[in-house]
Amino acid sequence: MVAGVRIRPEDGSLIQIDPTWECLAMKTLGSVVCPVNGSTGRGTITVGGCNEPILAVRSNGSFVGILSKTQSGATFTWTLVTSVPGATVDYWIFDTTDVAQMAFNTTKGMRFRNSSNGRVLFDSRYKYMRILQMINMDAGTGSVDVAIPLTSGYAVAISNSGFYTTVVGGSTTPGFWFIQRAGYVAGIRTNTNGTVSVGLIQLAASTQEGQGTPPATGLMGNRNLLAQVLDMRNY
Repeated sequence: MVAGVRIRPEDGSLIQIDPTWECLAMKTLGSVVCPVNGSTGRGTITVGGCNEPILAVRSNGSFVGILSKTQSGATFTWTLVTSVPGATVDYWIFDTTDVAQMAFNTTKGMRFRNSSNGRVLFDSRYKYMRILQMINMDAGTGSVDVAIPLTSGYAVAISNSGFYTTVVGGSTTPGFWFIQRAGYVAGIRTNTNGTVSVGLIQLAASTQEGQGTPPATGLMGNRNLLAQVLDMRNY
């Protein structure tokens, strides 16, 4: 960074404002109940007036993953899936300052703009996204706990769906084939012991049998989880 500002609070942390990088501020927050949908829970979050929204979630009693994210103009809809039907998920949405919600209604403060286009990069009257840690890992076949620096007051922004399908084949009858299909999405569970759990949420399962050439077997898709752990204290 050759221009901008760096602020070091008394706790030793660093606040850096880059003249070409727009900080994302909190736009809205809430909770969504994910009603029963088969063996999982499904819920949707729809928010209008968005530019580049980021969704962060907290779910202490259930794994939660993002099944889909769709856009219609400036309106975005996220479909969540939970491993426990009926689970409640807390959420926060961050977006660019011009469409975010002002947190402190005052005429005093500090504001930075991009000199080339005039867009607001940072305004001290807003609450901005604070990233504590990145998670990038294979969800695997069982849940894994990832150490984080907080036991409470945090949320996780999931960057991808991590959707994949397994197809396992075999048969005990000569001339016949038998396969099992299972679909999953990678998810997280927020804990209170200084860890985030990463694991798979099974969406569906089916079997098929027949004669002749069997369908292909193996793994299809990607079960990798990309996420950011966010500091939500006082948010």
